Amino acid sequence: RGISVKPIEICQHLGQGHIDAYYDELSGKEVRAVLKAGGCNVNVPATAYTQAARRRAWRKRFDAEFEGGNDNLALALLLEWLMRHHRQMLIDYLDFLEVKHTGGETDDDFCVTRTPEQLRAGVAELLKKYPPAHVGTYLLLVGHLQDTPVYDETPEVLAALGIDAATAAAYIEKHKATYKPKMRPQQPVAAAS
Repeated sequence: RGISVKPIEICQHLGQGHIDAYYDELSGKEVRAVLKAGGCNVNVPATAYTQAARRRAWRKRFDAEFEGGNDNLALALLLEWLMRHHRQMLIDYLDFLEVKHTGGETDDDFCVTRTPEQLRAGVAELLKKYPPAHVGTYLLLVGHLQDTPVYDETPEVLAALGIDAATAAAYIEKHKATYKPKMRPQQPVAAAS
């Protein structure tokens, strides 16, 4: 069954250069949080006295897990990178959509409360202001977390991630044909009187 792009797939489409850049923005504490969330050991050899040595040990562990397809690690990397270093992009998107939030965090299921047209208009606004790879990363992650097909079926979002037009078109057609939303609790419907 079709589902939204998984975090590990977002990372694979981004390519090693972007993953390296995202990883390098993280502090030592943030790298540890990513590794822990990915189920990885964060202990380092006793000989790793310096921050640089610890970061090298963690990076080897990260690379091995990443290459093994650890989706939880990829999710943690993307969330940590977004929330700690690119929060303004989240704020700008939610402000554009007129979603109530606190510093870019919201409980509003805005992919349900806003129309696909509104969500896509926000894509265009973000692309005017932020690097395309950052926009693609954020929105495909939102699609994954909120279980919406909108971003997976928006050519500009896929192109922002570096997916060529022909591959994106084929992906969108397949996605439309196979996407099945996860079961969400339904809102109670008032009985007709």
